Amino acid sequence: MPKQVRLIRHAESAANVGLATTAPDSIPLTEKGKRQAQELAQSISSVPDLIVSSPFVRAEATALPTAQRYPDAPFELWAVEEFTYLNPDRFSGSTQADRKPHAESYWESGDATMIDGPGAESFDHLLGRADAMLAKLAGHYAQDFLVFSHGQLIRAAAWRIKHGDHASSQDLMREFRVVDVREPMRNCWSYKLVFDGCRWTVECQLDASGQGRFIDGFCTA
Repeated sequence: MPKQVRLIRHAESAANVGLATTAPDSIPLTEKGKRQAQELAQSISSVPDLIVSSPFVRAEATALPTAQRYPDAPFELWAVEEFTYLNPDRFSGSTQADRKPHAESYWESGDATMIDGPGAESFDHLLGRADAMLAKLAGHYAQDFLVFSHGQLIRAAAWRIKHGDHASSQDLMREFRVVDVREPMRNCWSYKLVFDGCRWTVECQLDASGQGRFIDGFCTA
């Protein structure tokens, strides 16, 4: 029986609405985000074999209502946190608008090995974490997963499924940014992945209610 994985982006966070934040791992949900997390939990109609969350506050807070709805489902924290490519200490107390020119400069550099400072990671590292997540899911005993994570890691996983190792990470970095800006992943939206024992496929993108919407530039046909 194929494994099924739903990779879910967290609900609306303080950073998403332009508020100043400190450390990337401590950004809370907004009141709207808390409502979104509750609505998401109510839309999930079957008991998962395993609920996984990023250790970041906004992801855990999104997962919590689902974990409370299905208390018999195991709950684990995995290293599926968001891609932190700017030095967190340098931008503590900043808003997305403050960080925007630095973020654009990072992506325009096309340097997949660059690390901006302590607490930051390279694009190559992001791809490595996506690979590690997929390998861990493939080797796990569970068959039906809910994974509460973050937009860029989720899309990196879909990107790796589509491209594998057939292009350099520098090329992928630029292409990744183009699609990520053109088709931003919404809060509580997700990808449905299937593993048949040999290979992964991305079946569709799901909206917050779990309805299939479209296959975007990251997905395989």
